[in-house]
Amino acid sequence: MKTYESEKFTYVDKATGATVTRLTGAYSNSNHLYFTNNCFYDEGRSIVFSSDRDGTPNLYSLNLESGAIEQLTDLPKKTYPGSNSLQLTFVHSESAVAVFWDLKDLFALDLKTKELRKIYTLPEGFIKHIVSIGADGKYAYTSKIEDVSARRKENTLQGTFDCHPYSEILKIAIDGSGAEAVYSENNFIAHVNASPTDKDKLTFCHEGFWEQVDHRLWALDLKSGEVKKLHVCREGEAIGHEYWFADGKRIGYHGLTDCNRVGPTDEELLGTPRLGAVNFDGTDDVSYDFPFNMGHIFSLNEGLIVGDGDRRGKYLRLWRLGEDGYEQPRALCLHRCSFKNQLCHVHPRITPDGKAVLYTSDESGYNQIYLVKIPENVNSLPLLSTLSNC
Repeated sequence: MKTYESEKFTYVDKATGATVTRLTGAYSNSNHLYFTNNCFYDEGRSIVFSSDRDGTPNLYSLNLESGAIEQLTDLPKKTYPGSNSLQLTFVHSESAVAVFWDLKDLFALDLKTKELRKIYTLPEGFIKHIVSIGADGKYAYTSKIEDVSARRKENTLQGTFDCHPYSEILKIAIDGSGAEAVYSENNFIAHVNASPTDKDKLTFCHEGFWEQVDHRLWALDLKSGEVKKLHVCREGEAIGHEYWFADGKRIGYHGLTDCNRVGPTDEELLGTPRLGAVNFDGTDDVSYDFPFNMGHIFSLNEGLIVGDGDRRGKYLRLWRLGEDGYEQPRALCLHRCSFKNQLCHVHPRITPDGKAVLYTSDESGYNQIYLVKIPENVNSLPLLSTLSNC
């Protein structure tokens, strides 16, 4: 396994005055993990990321203070495109264990000892999806979905959803002692996410075009087996990009009202932006009008939201919740990401201490990982509306 000296480069964003540090700088692609998947451990001092710097995707650790990089895996080179699923890795901060898919195998990696253990193999006839780890660190949760490629009418998310594939939510022991299905149905189940504080609580979604699925956001209580809908959409409303708040009790989501689809991607679903949050038991479901395009969003709570704007804007933007709803967004920094493929997404994530935002951009020509500090006085940042190309 290789180690690398710091590749950090720090600069001040000319448009906003924020301090930005490019954490990786090799002539290769490096990506932080998917925005719902935790990448932080060592009390927030280190992250796990994926990189193809040795010619094939592998996992690496990066110390945010020193910048030191250490290779964590030595996986075989893949022989076909689309085989890099390491962006879907999930890190359990307290136990310092990462789980990740490599083709059809799910592995658990001890980040302290570097012990690697295969804990599950996907059976033939199924496809994999995002994985997460329960709050107690003992089990990984994911979904396996029937492969309907031979019978779907079109190769799209909606095409798969329309086939109502048989799907299971799996509970997989981190120690490799076995797996079991805890829920199943004939619908495209995706985005299984475990509460960061309650070992018995999961959310999942019915995947497809947001405005066309029967219902997007679901809660599963592992203790009672109860499954229930969260935030039942009104006519013309669509939601998605759901994620747990840091308290492990509330789930944030965003969406649109008065929807109008003009194309097949997320940013081609037009409407009035809304942002909301709901308790796991379905109570206290509150949503707000949301100024400006949000793109992918993340927050630790409802107080401060970060978004990337998708292809319609090149700035990271911050929203604060005021007495009358969310204030006009402030520009945090230019990210200049092209969004040319799924790996090349900004996917901003606020650090556990709430002091910075981690993101990915290919502004240098390669995907690299960046960290931008959030000023103590957010009002010192310019309003997004005052900047060009916002």
